[in-house]
Amino acid sequence: MTLLTVLINIVLPVFILIGAGFILTRMMPVNPETLSRLSLYALAPALVFSKLSQTTVSETDFAQIVLFTVVGTLIVLLLSWIVARVLRLNQSLESAFMLTCSFVNHGNYGLPLVFFAFGQDGLERALIYFVTGAFLVNTLGVFIASRGHAKASTSILNIFKIPMIYAIAVAFAVNATGFAVPDALFKPLQMAGDAAIPVMLILLGVQLAKTSWGEQLPLISAAVSVRLIGGAVVGLALASLMGLSGVTRQVCVVEHSTPTAVTTSILATEFGTEPEFVTGVIFASTLASMATVTALVAWMS
Repeated sequence: MTLLTVLINIVLPVFILIGAGFILTRMMPVNPETLSRLSLYALAPALVFSKLSQTTVSETDFAQIVLFTVVGTLIVLLLSWIVARVLRLNQSLESAFMLTCSFVNHGNYGLPLVFFAFGQDGLERALIYFVTGAFLVNTLGVFIASRGHAKASTSILNIFKIPMIYAIAVAFAVNATGFAVPDALFKPLQMAGDAAIPVMLILLGVQLAKTSWGEQLPLISAAVSVRLIGGAVVGLALASLMGLSGVTRQVCVVEHSTPTAVTTSILATEFGTEPEFVTGVIFASTLASMATVTALVAWMS
C-alpha cells in the first residue's frame, strides 16, 4: 500500500476518533475514569472473550507473540536505560524515561490500528500482545515507576482483580473444548466487544486532552525517538531473529512501534515519577506516531 492509502484508510480513522474525544473534553466536562472503567471492566473483557474464543491462532503463533512482547519490551527497556545514563539523568527522570520508552499503547491505540490495517486475523493476534503487555506494565512498569517505594507483589495481585484475565482463561477453554456458547450470551458479549475499539480511541482523546507538554522538550524528543524509532528497529530485528512471518510478524512489529502507553501517566502520578514529563511524552509520541506508523504500515503491507 502507498503512504497516502495507509494514512487515509488506516491511520486517519484512528486519529479522527482520538480527535473526537479530545475536542469533546475541551468543550464539556468528561470523566476519563468512568470511560476507563467501562472499557477495563466491561468492553475489553467482552472483546477478548468474543474474539479469542473463536480464534484460529495456532499455539505456535500464540507462544511467539508472547515471547516477542516480553523480549521486545526488555530490549527497549535496556536501550532506554543506556540512553538515560548517557544523558546523566537523576533517578526520578531515569525511571520516567525508561517508563515512557518501554511500554506501548497496545490497547486503545494498537488494537484499532491493527484491526484497520490487518483485519480480523490481525486483531486476534493483537489481543495476545495486548494481554501480555498489560501484564508487563502492571508488574515491571510498577516496579520501574516506584523504584523501591512500593511492593511489586501488590501489582501482581492487582492483575487478578481485572476481569480480562478470567475472560482470557474462559475464552481459551471454550476454544479448546469446542463448546458452543449460547447465542443469548454470545451476541451481547460480541456487541459489547465491538464497542470496545471506538470507546478506547475516544478515551485516548479524552486522556490526551488532559496532558501537557511540560518544559522539557529536548528530553521529551529523546524519549519519543527511542519509543517510536527505537521500538520499530527493535521490533523489526527481533521479528527477523525469531523467524516471524505473515500477519504475526506484521502485528508484532506494528504493536511494538506504537506510542507511549497512557497507563504510564497513571503510574507516574501514583509514585511521583515526573508525571509532567511522562504526560508530555505520551502526547508528543501519539502525535508523532501519525508519521512513523503510517510509514511502517505502508512498508510492511
